[in-house]
Amino acid sequence: MGRQKNEPFRGQHSHLFRDRRCNRMGRSVRITAIVAVILGAGYGVNIARGANILCLMAVPSPSHHIWNRVLVNELAANGHNLTVVSPDIELKPNANVTYIHLEETYNAIHEGATAIDFYEMAQAGVLESLKIFYNYAVSMCIGILASRGYQTIMDYPSDYKFDLVIYDFTCGPCLLGVYHKFGQPPMVGVTGFNNPPYTTDLVGGHKYYAYVPYYTLDYDTNMNFFQRFYNAVIHWIDYFYRNYVFLPETDRIVREHGMAKDLPYLGALDQKMMLMLVNAHHSVDFPEPIPQNIIQVGGLQILPSKPVPADIERFIRAGKKGSVLFSLGTNVLSKDLGPERIQALLRAFRQMPAYNFLWKFETDLPDDLPANVMIKKFLPQNDILAHPHIKGFITHGGLLSTHEATWHGVPMIGIPLIADQYRNLAKSVRAGVAEKLDLWDLSTEKIRNTVLKVLEQPKYRKAMATRSNLFRDQPDTPLARAVWWVEWALRHPNAKSIQSPTLELGPWRSELYDVKLCLVLAVLLIIYTLQRAITAIFTKTSQAKQTKRKVQ
Repeated sequence: MGRQKNEPFRGQHSHLFRDRRCNRMGRSVRITAIVAVILGAGYGVNIARGANILCLMAVPSPSHHIWNRVLVNELAANGHNLTVVSPDIELKPNANVTYIHLEETYNAIHEGATAIDFYEMAQAGVLESLKIFYNYAVSMCIGILASRGYQTIMDYPSDYKFDLVIYDFTCGPCLLGVYHKFGQPPMVGVTGFNNPPYTTDLVGGHKYYAYVPYYTLDYDTNMNFFQRFYNAVIHWIDYFYRNYVFLPETDRIVREHGMAKDLPYLGALDQKMMLMLVNAHHSVDFPEPIPQNIIQVGGLQILPSKPVPADIERFIRAGKKGSVLFSLGTNVLSKDLGPERIQALLRAFRQMPAYNFLWKFETDLPDDLPANVMIKKFLPQNDILAHPHIKGFITHGGLLSTHEATWHGVPMIGIPLIADQYRNLAKSVRAGVAEKLDLWDLSTEKIRNTVLKVLEQPKYRKAMATRSNLFRDQPDTPLARAVWWVEWALRHPNAKSIQSPTLELGPWRSELYDVKLCLVLAVLLIIYTLQRAITAIFTKTSQAKQTKRKVQ
């Protein structure tokens, strides 16, 4: 006898699961639900039902967790039951949310033979950083498979019913053995990492390298010939490295682990997504044509702001001309800047006494901090950026930070370090809402002059206000749009009409290479025929002249 689809698994790990609230509904609520179903069937009413959703969130990055967590919590608030398999967990999860901890993942990327040095990545060239990114994903996978949490989810009965899978596809298909174990239910892909170049491999569509720069390049849409050439080459290298090095390596690692039985090739499972939610919006990111099953939900994590803690409130308001937030995000830590850069920053802040600087710093600093500097190991970034006395944001240029600064209209001073941060910041500089500081040339004078330039020239705040208005002017919130599409996938689990046909066609046909080749061959044939005809005419004419001379 099979379980009811919302019944938690009562095995050795049953302490991980929460009782369902839907079983405690009274008879009147059940009757109302039945009526709603009947009406919904007749009139297409949007029905929110308590579905079992499995969330495969493999990426070991607090910023990805921040983005994913907002979606998870909103779906739970709509009455769905979510099981989240992730390197990041909540100690006090919301109702209807169960976390299964992949506890060895961070250890794998930060320690031992599989460790990734983010400052090394910051100094690497484009090709080397591409390789480091995929090495990071392989290290992530090794940590996942070594985790007790992976054993936990694989110990579930195979007939345990999940109605939908939400899958963070950013760093590859390491967790898709879990997806296969539960019968490959409908799958929605998500990523907080913009609209990555490999989305076309997963859900189809086209990438136009002529005006969409690779995520580590700081090019604009208007590239010259050499930039377009280089951009295309880097995209092609990424494509071949991902498909012929990274994916086979990930598949081998998972297959050798042996827990996923009868496992198809993971690169094929990666293409099972019926739709994809990406962290992009035209006001901040690069506008590009996308298939209908890619849904842009840029800024999904931006929630209505809450009051900041009292000590932070007092400090922010104490800045005579205002205050500045300083954070390098969650992957690269401020403490790793090194003593010289840290002291250069502190000296620069001391030379701007009219502004207070609130710095997210993960360890203690010497007691002789400037009076206008406060350090905290954690800061509620979105709430602080929403504060009217915040006049600027010193940032690494990460996408979530860029979106939040834009939403709240705060101009930026960027210190890009890795991955897409250079591209994000370069676009912000071109939009007139930011200035850049070079990590490798970080002097006190340059810090002070750049920060004051952004804070005291009104053009930056004015340009950011324009950008913010574009970002905010949407028919619904990004979060509401994301939830609607997830529930759409629940309502239409077998829908094919929204999916791009390019995956089935393949690049040869979808890019019209066969037609283009045929046209080239036709042109060559015409040229060849004309050449033969002209040669024959000249030959005949020449022969006629020679014959005429002989006769004379």
